[in-house]
Amino acid sequence: MVIRRRQKPANQSLEEIVSVTSAMVGQLLKENRALKAENERLTRELEQVTRGWDEVRKLARSAPRRRSATR
Repeated sequence: MVIRRRQKPANQSLEEIVSVTSAMVGQLLKENRALKAENERLTRELEQVTRGWDEVRKLARSAPRRRSATR
């Protein structure tokens, strides 16, 4: 989500500026928490997939090889 500043009159009060800024900071903090949680979830998922592929490679190395019929 992109936060765009709304064009406001130049005579906007300090209280209005603080209020808008505070709301934007709150939104950014909320989005940051959500992104960090998603990143942690994806990191755990990647670790699981990596372990799975390591197991596949291990099993593939230990699997008996078929001999070629052309030998």
